[in-house]
Amino acid sequence: MNTIIERHLCSGSGSEDRPHRHEQGEFLLIRRGILHGHAERNTWVLQAGMAAWIPPGFEHWGRPSKSADLAALYIAPDQCRHFPQTAQPLLATTLMVALCERLIAGRANNLAPDRAQRMTEMLVDEIAETPAAGLVLPLPSDPRLKRLTDDLMANPSSRLTLAEWGRQVGATERTLIRLFRRETGLRFGEWYDRLLLAEALRGLADGQGNERLAGNLGFASGDSFGHWFRRVTGASPSKFVDSLELNGRRLQLSVSFDKMSGAILHSKPNHA
Repeated sequence: MNTIIERHLCSGSGSEDRPHRHEQGEFLLIRRGILHGHAERNTWVLQAGMAAWIPPGFEHWGRPSKSADLAALYIAPDQCRHFPQTAQPLLATTLMVALCERLIAGRANNLAPDRAQRMTEMLVDEIAETPAAGLVLPLPSDPRLKRLTDDLMANPSSRLTLAEWGRQVGATERTLIRLFRRETGLRFGEWYDRLLLAEALRGLADGQGNERLAGNLGFASGDSFGHWFRRVTGASPSKFVDSLELNGRRLQLSVSFDKMSGAILHSKPNHA
């Protein structure tokens, strides 16, 4: 099996933040920090203990948080036939994490080739059988809705209503409501909550405090941002920051992340 595993210590910038493709399939494990991943018409937010699968030849790019620590496994195309044919985020299993850690350590400690081969085969099987998970922000293709979402991603503190957005992009409020449902599967408030959470997670991972994030995201104060964050995630911002290391608390925090993704589907931000 032609596979290569690498460890990447990131500074928050680099070649991965530009659209690119790999000849091989790529598996990424987030060992520390946050990775904003982009592929097709989706953007993801992956925290420590999560992973991503990118099929061979699939255009993607990513933006890691400062001092992120990633493990990357590149898998030969002929070994990817039973893998998902679209890029997707994954919740890393205990076995997946243990195998990655051992293979990374083995590169420095001269792990026997036949043992490394068996461990890699186990890891590949585990990746192929792991279902998709994580916080996904679907992106539209309709030019009117795309202008709206692009503007909000550039300025998430905007508080325009759909009717006000409609006047800017040349569509009625009813049309935008229909387009959001059809193209993203979400209502406008649900999509906007996901955007705010994605930006909040990225900011916290980069060391921003509640007051700064409140200003960047349009909340009245650091307290109101903290209240909103706890309501949609079930955890305080400080507890989330503590979860950025891949350690013994990973399983508990992964459950909290699942709660984030579920809660945000049914909540509207309290920005006051």
